[in-house]
Amino acid sequence: MRGLEALEYFLENWDSKIRCFDEVQEFEAMVEYALGNDVRVVNTKVIIDRFFDRVIRFENEEFFDLKTSFLPEEIEYDPFSGNLYINRNLYRIKIAPKIC
Repeated sequence: MRGLEALEYFLENWDSKIRCFDEVQEFEAMVEYALGNDVRVVNTKVIIDRFFDRVIRFENEEFFDLKTSFLPEEIEYDPFSGNLYINRNLYRIKIAPKIC
């Protein structure tokens, strides 16, 4: 599943783990960032501003300067794993919400 529909479906499925504030939603997640052979995995807070800027931010030192604006076609949701992916030419970000 791709696009904004994928983002909406992801947020609906993880609704019990997500804190909502006006137009921003946040949750704890394991984030895997892959840029070529460099793969980093961290636990961090994920903040999604899905209505205006379409920005996903990460509150972690590893991702201090990473604020990802995304195009709808870059978003992919895997209903089997429950993970959200942002696919770009140079990198891929996998977001897996914490279960507990």
